[in-house]
Formats: sequence, C-alpha cells, structure tokens
Amino acid sequence: MNPVIVLVPFLAALAYISFSRGTRYARYAALAGSLVSLALLPFIAYGSYDIQWLRTGGYSFPIALAVTQLNYMLLAVVLSITPIILLFSSGFMDIVTEQKRFYIEMLAFSIAMIAFSLSGNFITLFIAWEFLSLTSYLLIGFWHSKERANRAARKAITIVLMGDLALIGAIAIFWNAAGSLQFSAIIAAAGSGNPMIYAGTLMLLMAVLTKSAQFPFYDWLPDAMEGPTPVSAYLHSTTMVKAGVFAVAVLLPLFASTGISAVLLTLAILTAVIATYYAIVETHVKRIIAYSTVQELSLMIIALCANAVLAGIYFFFVQSFYKALLFFSAGSGMKATGKEHIDDVTGIRSSKLIYITTLFGVLSLAGFFPFSGFFAGAGLASSLRANVPIYLIISLISIATSFYIFRWVFRISGQPKNKSIGIAYAALPAQMKLAMAVLAAMTLAASLFFFYMPSFFSGYLPAYTSNGLSAGAADALVLMVLAVIGAALSYYVNIARRRKTKEQEMHARKGTVADAFYIKFSSFAYYLSAGATLIDTHISNFFDAFGRAAMDTGKLFRRFSVGEINAYALVVVASLLLLFAYAYVVLR
Repeated sequence: MNPVIVLVPFLAALAYISFSRGTRYARYAALAGSLVSLALLPFIAYGSYDIQWLRTGGYSFPIALAVTQLNYMLLAVVLSITPIILLFSSGFMDIVTEQKRFYIEMLAFSIAMIAFSLSGNFITLFIAWEFLSLTSYLLIGFWHSKERANRAARKAITIVLMGDLALIGAIAIFWNAAGSLQFSAIIAAAGSGNPMIYAGTLMLLMAVLTKSAQFPFYDWLPDAMEGPTPVSAYLHSTTMVKAGVFAVAVLLPLFASTGISAVLLTLAILTAVIATYYAIVETHVKRIIAYSTVQELSLMIIALCANAVLAGIYFFFVQSFYKALLFFSAGSGMKATGKEHIDDVTGIRSSKLIYITTLFGVLSLAGFFPFSGFFAGAGLASSLRANVPIYLIISLISIATSFYIFRWVFRISGQPKNKSIGIAYAALPAQMKLAMAVLAAMTLAASLFFFYMPSFFSGYLPAYTSNGLSAGAADALVLMVLAVIGAALSYYVNIARRRKTKEQEMHARKGTVADAFYIKFSSFAYYLSAGATLIDTHISNFFDAFGRAAMDTGKLFRRFSVGEINAYALVVVASLLLLFAYAYVVLR
C-alpha cells in the first residue's frame, strides 16, 4: 500500500476541526484520526514512490517517498506516539477557547512529521523540514499572551531558520555537483572526491546542528519548554528534534566519505558534556528533562559517527517512549501544583499510578534493567568499547545521568506543602493517567526490540549490517554499576545529607557540647562548600565563555538580517566580486 494513505485520516481530522463551528469534538476527531492512521501502518509496503511535481528544461523534480527499514521505524514511532500525546492532551488542555487552535496545530505538526519520516529525496525532506519549523514555532509560542513563550518561539525559529538557509544552500550545491537530489546519487558523487560535495555537506552539517540542538545551537531547546507539556513531549520524543539525527543516519556515507563525521562527532561530545552539566544544575522541572534530550541527541550522533550505527538507531527508537513519559510526569506535577521549580512541584506520590509510571521513565533513562534505556545504554557501550576515550566519556555521562534524574524524582516525590496538592493529583483527568500507563508499558516492551532489531535491518545498507547490536554480560554489569553509583550519590546529596543536617540542627540545640560540635562541623562544611563553590565558579565561567562566544557570533550575523539596505548591498557586492573572481580563475 502507498504510504500516502496514512496521511488521509490526519487530513480528514484536520479538515473537520478547521471547518466545524464548535470545539466540543476536536479532541475526539484528532484522536480518532491518529488511531486510524496507526491501524494502517502494517499495510504499508516497502519501496520507493514518486509523485511528479515539476518538470523544466528536461529535468524532473519529483516528490519522492521512501519506505525503507529506517523510514518505517521512524514512521512507527510517530504513529504510535501521536495517539498517546493526543490522549494526554485531551485531559491536560482544559481551556475550551484554545481547543480548536491547539488540535489544528498539533495535527499539522503530525502531518509534517509523517512527511519527513517518508522523505525519499531532498525535495521531500526540505518541504517537511520547513513545515516542522513552522508548526513547532506555533506550538512553542502557543501561550502567546506570555512574553516568555513568545521569546522562546522567536529564539527557536531564528536558530532553526539559520540551519534551514544552510540546507537550501546544501541542496543547491548538491544539485550542481550531482545533477540530482536523490540521496543515493549524492552519496555516489561524494565517492568521486568532488570538492563541491564537501562544501554542501558542511552546510548540511549546519542544518543538523540547529535542528537537533547541538553546540553551539543547543540553547533553544530548553527554552522551548514554554510550550504546553504535550507539545514538549511531542517535540522531544518524535521527529522534530530528531530530524537532524535522522538526516545523519540516512546520509551517513556522505558524512563519512567527506570526513565531516569527525567534526560532527567532536561537537556532539562537547554538547553531551555541556547538556549533562546543565541538567545537573537546572531547577526548572521540565528544563532538566529538556537538557537530558540534548544529551541523548548527542549520544545518538556519537553512536552514528563512531560507526555504532544499530546501537544509535535503537537508542533513537526507544528514547521516544520514556522521554514522553517523563514529560507527562513533569506536566502532571505542574498541573497539580501550579508550580515549575523542582522544589515546588512535589507530592507526586499522592497518585500511585503517576508515581509508579514516573519510576518506569526514571529507571529507563538511568539505565536500569530490564527497561529499554538499559538496553540502549548497553548496546551503545558494547559497540563503542574499542574506542576507549569515547567509552570513558559515555561512562561518566551514565553516572551523571543517573545522578540528575534521581535528583529530579527525589525532589518531586517530596511531601507536599499542603493537603490540597494531594487532592489535585487525585483529581487529574483519567486520560492523563491512562496515557502515562500506556507509555510505561511501551517503555518496558521496547526492550524486546533490541533482540529483533538486527534481523529487522538485515540487508538494508552495508553501513547498517556491518555493525552489530549486542550487550555482553560485562557491559550490562558495568552499566548497572554506573547507574547504581549515580543513584546512590543522588540519594546521599538530595536525601541523606539533608536529613542528617536537620537532625544535627535539632541535637545541637540540646546542650553546650553539642553546640560546640555543631560549630566545628559547620565551620568544616563552610570551608568545604567554599572550595566547591570556587571550583563551580571556574567551571561556570568556562561555559559562560562559550555562551558569550555564541552570543557574539549571533550579534555578528544579526547585522546582516536587520533590514539595513547598506549591509545587504555590501553582501551583494562582495558576492558578485567573489563570483567574478571565480569565473575569471576557472573559466578563462
């Protein structure tokens, strides 16, 4: 069956909501459309499908659709996550006046993701890429009455459009060098050593970095948390932020043959370290999860560029489920408490279902057996064991990940400050809790795909079949030990030390001897914390320097996009001079 068929239910639901006068049935129409599309997924056939679009000068520009194992996997992720997101939204989005706009934008976003999942050439990829940018801008700034949401939307679209312009440049260069916009033709041209292909791949690198929030463009993704929680879950679990990673997976031979995969690998490692640091120190309940997404996108890219291809693709697949689950948990806490700070979003234990499903997401992200995150980490470690520097880096990141995600759950599991919070958790709509239960089950069930995946991708591409997927007992044991170390450190810092400090304060008030001991202990703790603060300050200054460099670079480029005619004229003249110089040297 032609894959276009899966778009029909979404388009029907979008048309119904757009032209209906009321908003009463918008949520049901959107959910029904997504479920029908999911039911059609097993009938989609592998192959290539071209839709004639434009013919000029003897050239044909088709909109090409492709259903390979990789396309099918991404399509399955989109179609399976979408109904769950919409189910959660039906309980979360309770403002009646905004229902129609919300579901129209969500369905448009879904259509863009499906189109991107089926991209078979650069024409289809670019069209879907742009619609992803537009719809994500609308959803991030959904609460347009809030200035923070408006700023976040403008920041996201500005950074992403920089990459979009680079993508246009890459497409133009590839067409000039290969005479085609088919992925296979461009990859074949890269093997001929054409320098134009190298230039195009560099511009494609820019598009990947902006779309998938890699250094130095990672900061827009945490700011995008100003959108509604279902939007945050959708952005981080499906196609939008993974579009760059998917492009790397499809065009990996292009990046490898030009040597640019080494550059991408270096930037991904740097991004993973920075994102891990910010996840540890962040206090906003959703931004912590957002930084973990930036970190995981980096790990996916590291796996692809280091030739741990199947491990990276499996990570790409299973991350969708537990990441959406963690955002649902954060959103449930924010809805129940009306707060956003990690120390204020408390009382999650008031609802056993929400608490247990949250633990599924936490244990999966931390890498505990038998959750899918454990198999993703073990597969990554096994595939990269021979590369000692990268192996050590991801091992340290594993400890830090377990530390910050348990810090997150320890804080939000604290006793609520008043009884009304417990009542608010109990009163959360059943649709939200059902969506979390379904995702928790999928987080566990996705572990089984680890064993099926090598045969699923068998015969797809040499780059995929040349790198296996396995998890030896030693790798699994090391991963579990690292996860336990991170969790234990988190418990000591966030629970045991706080409890011990309170007990010491109570005993110190009972006598002069205890007072003297407490004074000595406090003095020691003061100097210890002063030293830690000094180290933290230097580390912060180090990262602040990167931030200032990115801001300065942005200010430099902004001078060319503020509507000043003189600046534009200068760029045009300089470009013409370079063009004449090139023509003189090459064509004389």
